[in-house]
Amino acid sequence: MSFMVRHIVENQLLKGVRIVAGQSGDSNVISWVNVMEILDSPNSVQRGELLVTTGYNLQNQEQFSDLILTLRNNGVSGIAIQTGYYINEIPLYIIHESDRLGFPVLEVPKNLTFSEILRILIQRINISKSEHEISDESTKSLLQYMNDTLKNYSPQLYDEDTQSVAYLLFIQPMNQYAVSESTSLSCMSRIKSYLTNRTDTCEYQTAKNGTASFLIIFKNESSYLSMIYDFSIELTFLSEQQGINYYVGVDRIKSFEALSLSFEHVTECTELLHSIHAKRGVCSFDNMTFIKMFGILHQNEHSIVSDNQALQILLNYDRINHTNYVQTLRFYLADNCNASKTAARLYIHRHTLQKRLDKIHDLCGINSDDYYARLYMSISLLFHDYFAF
Repeated sequence: MSFMVRHIVENQLLKGVRIVAGQSGDSNVISWVNVMEILDSPNSVQRGELLVTTGYNLQNQEQFSDLILTLRNNGVSGIAIQTGYYINEIPLYIIHESDRLGFPVLEVPKNLTFSEILRILIQRINISKSEHEISDESTKSLLQYMNDTLKNYSPQLYDEDTQSVAYLLFIQPMNQYAVSESTSLSCMSRIKSYLTNRTDTCEYQTAKNGTASFLIIFKNESSYLSMIYDFSIELTFLSEQQGINYYVGVDRIKSFEALSLSFEHVTECTELLHSIHAKRGVCSFDNMTFIKMFGILHQNEHSIVSDNQALQILLNYDRINHTNYVQTLRFYLADNCNASKTAARLYIHRHTLQKRLDKIHDLCGINSDDYYARLYMSISLLFHDYFAF
């Protein structure tokens, strides 16, 4: 996958760096990093480079009035300006011009050294190039493995009388280099164990670039539907607890001959999650229209999670007290407020569930009898799971 400006912030590669202007250009691809402490030759910055500077004398608008236009016209990917030495804040004329032209501006905190910035970004650029080189090879290898594996299960899957269903899962780690190798391996092992335990059959292969493909088989469609939502919550837990984020594309394999098409579909799913700036999440090919709509809603209302005070209260309470009220509410809403079903899913008695629901009501006042209150909380939870850090 290409290394883009927004990956610096999304994957927290450089702590404290944020995009302050030109957000619409945050998908610009970075091919190299150019450090220029004093902006004496901006015309020398090449296409695809990210310019890193201290912003010396940048407050001189007359001298640098055409800086952003020049960089944009030269195909530069963006500019990262360090504050705290020569300037305390990025000048407004730079902000306004960058927003107008869609040219991304990153603000770099004083504590980051240029040596550290270069080391981390160039390492990530090299990794991205390496991933691109092996992606075709990995895809061919995965497809061949799944083709050979599916062939063994075809008789039981595609017999006219069977209710068994097969799905292809394509799992792509988005920031595995932001965590230790042992953490990355441990999380993938946890995913493998989870899917093995929740499916009738689970076959998988992991590629060199960290992606993994799973062939999972269920005795019927309802078993799959019961699992997939729980799996998306498991990914949220991995993100919150271990700091690693995954994109998951899913498609039903409708026939042995349709395996290649399913590979195309799951790739489209992960690309869609990428395009809507999701931090993590599961996208089924059948639900792509909803995910697209969800992404549009996110772009137009970034504060839907933080605006939901009831959810924030529960999240904070769980964080401080090590409880799991948010998880309980997730399942209760997903089960259409069916207490028996939720209690069974959580392996607790109905009375225990009712006590939790009473506590949730006492904490945040949510009324589960109110359709719009349930809908608002469900959407807010989805926003948290897909987009929140």
